[in-house]
Amino acid sequence: MAPARPVEGGKMNSSIPPVLKLTRISRSFGKVKAVNNISLEIAKGEVIGLTGENGAGKSTLLKILAGIERPDEGTMEINGKVANFRSPNDAFRAGVGVVHQEQSLFTNLTIAENIDQQNTARPGLSRFGCQDWGRINREAAAVLKKIGVDLDPRTRVGDLSFVDRQMVEIARAVCVEADGQGTPLIILDEPTAVLEQAEVEVLEREIRKLREFASVIFVSHRLDEVLRICDRVLVMRHGVLTSDRSTRGVTRDELFRAMVDEAPTIEAHPRSGRPRDLKPAIEVRNLSRAGVFRDISFAAYSGRITALVGTNGSGRGALMRAIFGAVAHDAGTIVVEGRDVSHWSIREAVQAGLAYVPAERKTEGMIGGYSGTRNIALVHRGDAMIGPFLRPRRLEKTAQGWFDRLDVNPNDIAQPLDQFSGGNQQKVVLAKWLNSPDLKVLMLDHPLRGLDVGVSQTVNAEIRQACEHGTAVILIPDTIEEALELADEIFVMRDGQLSAHHDMSLASDLAIKEIVAEMV
Repeated sequence: MAPARPVEGGKMNSSIPPVLKLTRISRSFGKVKAVNNISLEIAKGEVIGLTGENGAGKSTLLKILAGIERPDEGTMEINGKVANFRSPNDAFRAGVGVVHQEQSLFTNLTIAENIDQQNTARPGLSRFGCQDWGRINREAAAVLKKIGVDLDPRTRVGDLSFVDRQMVEIARAVCVEADGQGTPLIILDEPTAVLEQAEVEVLEREIRKLREFASVIFVSHRLDEVLRICDRVLVMRHGVLTSDRSTRGVTRDELFRAMVDEAPTIEAHPRSGRPRDLKPAIEVRNLSRAGVFRDISFAAYSGRITALVGTNGSGRGALMRAIFGAVAHDAGTIVVEGRDVSHWSIREAVQAGLAYVPAERKTEGMIGGYSGTRNIALVHRGDAMIGPFLRPRRLEKTAQGWFDRLDVNPNDIAQPLDQFSGGNQQKVVLAKWLNSPDLKVLMLDHPLRGLDVGVSQTVNAEIRQACEHGTAVILIPDTIEEALELADEIFVMRDGQLSAHHDMSLASDLAIKEIVAEMV
């Protein structure tokens, strides 16, 4: 039996303590307040939808619930008990199970072995210290039966379909109920992002079954699924909970308005159309990677900015990495200046004039222990090289020029880069690629993420200047507003495919909600 829906604003109708209660939870990273003063309650047996634009703060809130991040302020209660999680294990023992967007199963192990890996409280050992396979398989079968899944626990996970692996992920999360105390809270982070429609329907049925013994937070960018599956929907924007209401009677359009900023439209500044005889700097033709993106075809042109907008799970990031040679693709071709380079390496891409600023600048875009000078010289050394010999003073002169041009603070090219703020690190990462003497294609994955207004203006100015010098830019923006401000063309990606294209030279007023609708 489905639980009674709560009243507007998430107030509980029952005297039973809520499964989850957050009171004024906040979390900041530097000057950015990723989660800002969040208060909410979730009742036993509720399925709660959580949605919002990229960068709205959803991921940080989930990390707090899962014990990955600790809040700076506020209190959290699980089944009436105050929770101060210091690790994911603390959250698991308290009854919080998480199914992450990226599957974390061991494909070479059986279903039962994967489920047992999660059961840290009672590992499947006999009293003699050997694996008790009978017990491991029986307990796994019981968990699978509980969530209504008919799978043999002895099956190797690598032999399962994607949706069956999702079911095993859910089974692992459900193990939080092992102690029998309170109601489990199961968090499903974009569980349908890369599923086909038939698989989505199977997963939806299983989610509804979970409410019989657990409460569920269902994170999704597919608003029709949220409205169909959930009792309530929470909308976050800029770290703030902007809406907490019953899904009964709510429309997709109302959720759009809650997700985006107050202004319904943004006027695109004048742009010239693409000349008919302009040849593309890079073309992607029917590019596919199984389970991630498929049949992607588009071109980027010299002196123009092409933006790829979409939600988490749309495949934009993986597509960009495939173009750069960082990950493989299964089918399709990549053409640069008329030459097929479909299976090139990162080194070959760089030599051909491509540059890539990744979303994770700390782990992929820089070496924290290196100075600003060494980071800028990681890829292109320019005239600092004479044959095999390096001229340090030339490197320092080049680095100092970029530090002055981009107003890097502190203006110390010898200081290790991990001692700079995130915004100044991003300036140096960008300079590393702009230092190319023959830059043809600049690919930017969330270049303004976590940057304040001043740094964002500096980065945007460099992007535009690169275009003026004839570089083609492929941009994955943080927000739709960012795409509208910068892009000459916008391609919308949804579920691994291109779903729409906008030539900004033909758009006078472009509604934000129009693009959001195409994304979801």
